Formats: sequence, C-alpha cells, structure tokens
Amino acid sequence: MCKEIVDFFTKLFQKKETSSGTGTVVVVGTVTNPQPDNYQLQTSADPLTLPHPEEPRNDSATMENVNVPAVVEKWLTDWQVPAEYWEYWKTQITITLKYPLIVGGREVPACAYGSGGRRYLEVEPQWLNAGVIAHEQAHNSYALLTAEQRAQFEEASAPLMQTDEYIKLLFSKNVYGLSSVVEGHAEVYRYIGEKMPDELKQFYPKLF
Repeated sequence: MCKEIVDFFTKLFQKKETSSGTGTVVVVGTVTNPQPDNYQLQTSADPLTLPHPEEPRNDSATMENVNVPAVVEKWLTDWQVPAEYWEYWKTQITITLKYPLIVGGREVPACAYGSGGRRYLEVEPQWLNAGVIAHEQAHNSYALLTAEQRAQFEEASAPLMQTDEYIKLLFSKNVYGLSSVVEGHAEVYRYIGEKMPDELKQFYPKLF
C-alpha cells in the first residue's frame, strides 16, 4: 500500500519538461491544457526605443515641393509643445530653406542662430522634417536661457547620462550630443522629447 501511495504522488507531482522557442519550461503536475506548438513564452519586456526616431533624408524634396508650415505643425504636435507657445514658434522664428546651406565653409543640413535681436532657422529641403526642426528649435530655446541657467542645465544633466535609461540609450547610439553642452541639450529634446527627465524640462523655455 505504501508503495502505491508513493507511486500515486510521484506521478501527480512529477516534473514534465516542454520546449518553447525561448528555452525549457518546467511544468509541475499534469498539463491539462497544453499550449500549441507555436506558442512563444514572453520572458522579457520589449527593448527600449527612442521616443522620436530619426527620419531619413528625403532626396525627392526640393525648394519648390516642401511644405514648411506643415512640417512645423507636425513638430509642434508630435513633440507636444504646449498650445500657448505655438504662436511664438510660428511667428518669432524666421525659417528659411537654403540649398546648399553652407556654414563655416562646409555644408550642413540645418542651423539656428540669432541676429539683430531675432532668431533664425535655416534648413536644406532634403532635411526638412519634424526631428530636424525639433533639434534646431531646441537651440532657439537654449538661447532664451541665462548664463546661470545654462550652467545649471550642465550640472543637472551630467549625472543623468549615467542613470536615465533614455539618455543612456541616446548617447550609446549617437555621440554627437556629447560634442558640447548645447548640442547635448538639443539632442535630448530632439530624440527624447517629452520623455526626458522632468528636472530638465525647465531648461527648455517655451517647449514644455
């Protein structure tokens, strides 16, 4: 009788191994509703991705066939710029198409600068997209910071390069933002946008 009892519980709680696409799954007890052969066990979360991936160059774009207001509208919408600042970005920043765009003796996709008390954004038509506009408008936002605020941004952002998952991901893929504080400021906004750490948003006037 003792042997029969032992055999009963041995069969009841025996371990049965089944194979899935992600490895071996150990199942205790009797499988009453087995999964189909093509069942895939979810073992980890989806990999982290940048909130605003880079758009490719559009070689079919020309000075005549691009729509600057529509691209600006897409940037304002996709990067969730508060509606109260839309008029500022639409009227106080002069956006100009140029091809080729030469700065410092070399061709660049886009640039932002100040002159005569006004801010400007120039871009080649092939690079006119919401992400490029976001990057350059971040430069125009940075221009609104005081020297003290710029120093505070540098101090606040430095440790986040080691701790914030999005910032670490960004600079592991794209090191351009490490070339200077101002480029790091623009790249964080361009690729991470509203997902950046809340403590940094105060350093992006009229963007949050």
